[in-house]
Amino acid sequence: MDFPEVITIGSNTLDILIQIDDILRFELFDKDIIKKYTAIEYSRKLNVKSVRFVPGGSGANIAANCSMLGLKSAYIGVMGNDFSAEICLTDLKKRGVDLSQVIQTDKDCTALSIILRTQWGKDRSILAYKGANNLLRSSDVKEEFFNNVKAFAWTSLTTDESCRAIEKAITLTKNKGGMVFAAPSMSIIKNAPEWAKILISNSDVVSMNLEEAQEFTGEAKKSLMIKNFLDQGIRLISITDGPNGSIISDGKIMINSGVYSVGKVEDTTGAGDAFLTGILISSLNNYTLEKTSKMATAMSFLECKEVGVREGLPNSPQELEDFINNNTIKQVISEIV
Repeated sequence: MDFPEVITIGSNTLDILIQIDDILRFELFDKDIIKKYTAIEYSRKLNVKSVRFVPGGSGANIAANCSMLGLKSAYIGVMGNDFSAEICLTDLKKRGVDLSQVIQTDKDCTALSIILRTQWGKDRSILAYKGANNLLRSSDVKEEFFNNVKAFAWTSLTTDESCRAIEKAITLTKNKGGMVFAAPSMSIIKNAPEWAKILISNSDVVSMNLEEAQEFTGEAKKSLMIKNFLDQGIRLISITDGPNGSIISDGKIMINSGVYSVGKVEDTTGAGDAFLTGILISSLNNYTLEKTSKMATAMSFLECKEVGVREGLPNSPQELEDFINNNTIKQVISEIV
């Protein structure tokens, strides 16, 4: 058997992208914090402008992204026996992802996300159902499958059994000398906080958005969030902040990077997964932190240029290299003392 270099566990989801203009928006102000809400008036039928069905899910996205960049990638997970699974698996197979460890079941349906895109911007609200993804058990993670693993990436699952499966995969990866990459979302941070602490602290590289990092660390300042993660033994931490760019640190230096501005942002769905993929590729190639930040930012930007996940991304490492060589972003590099 030709064992994979990159293995992922996490969401494998059918995304339903709904463009809706007939919806309410309001903001709440709490001291220095502004919270924005998308609202549906009670007992009202709303008109939807357009609907698209696209395969997604963070775990599957990272596997697909890595495969498109030339790495032998595999996804481990549980899905339903339904049309959603057929759409998702067909797309992953087309992109070259090893699906030999995917289990299909009648116990639950394939995970589903309803993504609401409004007229007010490219950010979106998501209704997510983990479905069969959360049925993964540690016994489903086979030791021999990790014989050639160089990188294991995990994203949010929330049941005890599914988190034990991630924990087992982390152990198997480390036993083989591979690196562990984490892209935990708010779902595990809020719904399984103890598991979030265990799994994050046992990862080598962690990438989150600002809201997730705030929730996990309880800190308000980015510098304190970074310190919190590094104190847990994380080797590399990145925090993304949408149009404000990102911060990445290895405990020695910290890099504040802006964003690329060579095209229009269409859809931010999957941007975080693309960002982590850029870090993963860079880590396996031993790139400098400065180049790693550029690669991750480029992956995220290119993914946002088209509607839907896995679209607009480069099909080879050289294509990604060419992009960062031909385009510039602002970077501020500082030493940590």
